This record gives sequence, C-alpha cells and structure tokens, in this order.
Amino acid sequence: MLKAPSWFESSPCIGEDRLFFSSELKDRNAAKKICLNECSNREACLKMALTQRVSIGVWGGKTGPELKRLQEVV
Repeated sequence: MLKAPSWFESSPCIGEDRLFFSSELKDRNAAKKICLNECSNREACLKMALTQRVSIGVWGGKTGPELKRLQEVV
C-alpha cells in the first residue's frame, strides 16, 4: 500500500472515492474534471501514479487504462 504524500492532504479528491474508483464512465469523467479544473497537485499526482505504476482509479486526470498506456511509454 502506498503512503499518501503530504500534498495529497490538500487535494480536492479527498472523500471522493466513489468517483475516483468507480467503474461508471460518468463518475470517472467527473473525477477527471475535478483533477483538471480544481487540483493544484495534478502533475505531482500523475507523476506519483506513473512512478508507482498505479493503474486503478483516476490519478492526475488520467484513468487506469490511460495510466497503463503512459506507463508503457515511460
């Protein structure tokens, strides 16, 4: 299990697990909007997800499948 970085405490995704880990497209799109429009930690979040090879949920504005594709390139 990953230890949450300090920047995570100020992220707008706190308490939004239903959106960020949903199998529903509308929920994942809502989560991505939060990342893109409200989060000042998006780049750090995406970098952490790619470095730690996370592929479940929405991280840094990217879904699990999007993260997997980026991980293949990195």
